[in-house]
Amino acid sequence: MTPSSATPFRTAAVTPRLHHPFAIVAAGLTLLLALALSGCSVLNASVPPPLSMFPAPNGVPVAEQTNVSPYPLMQRLGKWNGTTFTPVTSQSITAGNVVVMTHGWAAGLLSTYEAAQATSTDLVTMWNPAMADPKTGQPSIMLFANLAASLQAADPSSTILMYSWVDQSSTDTSALAAYAPERATEINGHRLATALDQSLASSFLGNGGAVHLIGHSFGANVATTAALALASPPRQLTLFDSPEVELARIGGAKNDLRYKLTRLDIGRGSNQTFVDNYISLVGEAYAGFPGLGQVVDVHLLPPSSDAGVDKHQYPIGWYADSAANKSSGVGLWWSPLVGSNVTKLATTWNQTSSADTQELVLVAQGSAPPPDSNTSVSYLSTAIDDPPSGLQVETAPNAVANFTFTTDKDSLWLTFDQVISGAPTDTFHLFIDGRERSVLSPPAEGTGADGSFLILYDINSGEHTLSLVAEGTTNGAPASTSAKGQITNLRISSATDIQRNLEPTQTKRLIIWGIALINVLLLTVIALLVVFVWWVIRRVRRARNKTRIDD
Repeated sequence: MTPSSATPFRTAAVTPRLHHPFAIVAAGLTLLLALALSGCSVLNASVPPPLSMFPAPNGVPVAEQTNVSPYPLMQRLGKWNGTTFTPVTSQSITAGNVVVMTHGWAAGLLSTYEAAQATSTDLVTMWNPAMADPKTGQPSIMLFANLAASLQAADPSSTILMYSWVDQSSTDTSALAAYAPERATEINGHRLATALDQSLASSFLGNGGAVHLIGHSFGANVATTAALALASPPRQLTLFDSPEVELARIGGAKNDLRYKLTRLDIGRGSNQTFVDNYISLVGEAYAGFPGLGQVVDVHLLPPSSDAGVDKHQYPIGWYADSAANKSSGVGLWWSPLVGSNVTKLATTWNQTSSADTQELVLVAQGSAPPPDSNTSVSYLSTAIDDPPSGLQVETAPNAVANFTFTTDKDSLWLTFDQVISGAPTDTFHLFIDGRERSVLSPPAEGTGADGSFLILYDINSGEHTLSLVAEGTTNGAPASTSAKGQITNLRISSATDIQRNLEPTQTKRLIIWGIALINVLLLTVIALLVVFVWWVIRRVRRARNKTRIDD
């Protein structure tokens, strides 16, 4: 009986010891495979429908993301009336300070937007009552509404406008969803400039009118593009936490405004654009870059207990608080539009406390730069062998003119001369490889013609197609009989060492390699653990055997 009872005991004890390491490895592999599969499912982000559902006109190359919108430009502007934002009419703003705000990425609002847009023939804007945070139920426009109220109270005679591009910035919460809205910032910057141009009366500048653009997150890119697209640059450009950290490049979400900002005449003079930049989570200081030495960088300190999204939005509320407290002398109150002497402002400021009684206390670092200290930045400009008559398009439904050009790794932006004529209802659209980049309108009102440039550092090197399209007020509508557009003197500006955002395929590849590397590291740890356990077991067995022999 003893041998028969000892045998099963020995089998029960020894077998698990022999196979336990392999069971660990099998379980580890199963877990890692599950994690890898679940991780890869997060990567299946696609271009949201509003950015891809409206096709480009016939003759324009087909693209996954077209950025085409069927809605009139003026529907994107809303004027603050003390309670909400109301429609803006053409040439209705004749003088005074005009502040234009624009939002950024609307992550998680795609289904909300689509549901609201499905019941409306007009563009659903960010201030539409249906646009509410699906988690909290709060209006999506709440922070900007509070800012608008504070700005209006601080400067009662000013006009406070809001630009909405929620139809092209709303996405789900996928890991790579930010890439598509970022690639829609350029066209929406030009749309903002054109819509603003149409809302200003021809006497606006002559009457002493001044424009102040404010953009948050991706909206900072929209506002910067608009600043460059206006024929008469804005008096002030304010940036709220523009995503500039290197990690944002992996998701295709970095604004890279250090390139665009050098095209502005930034400074403290009366004929220059004053730029203030507020950093709270993903922003960076610009004053250290060539050509940007006159930018004022403000490092804010959101409460450490705030969630990441709240830290990112912190500058909106902070600026509103500054507007409500004139005695603070910061934020709005160092704006040239309210009479501040910006020549005495240091380039770097730091918030030392987020406490309610201390949040508006900023400590200057260094002193104000000399007025002429802003170093100029020059780029190599190479003419493209465009047709002698340029790229031309005249009135006709979906009239399209295409031109092929080539870029390399150093191509920064495309510049050109333009001659646009026609009725105020005419619009001319520029596409690169089927993605809409700019919209132009006859310079009959406001600040005049739109800026003539397109960025190239968001596309790969190689051959590309530039398309010029003439249309009416809405997508697909025929232009007037007098519509005519001409693009000439195309030139590519170049710079070395351009850093570009990763495309989704590159990001997916990087993440997959990262997951693979983590798996290898974990498997290595597991293997070492197995060897260690096996070694300990053998040592214990030898010790027991030795004890038995000694006994």
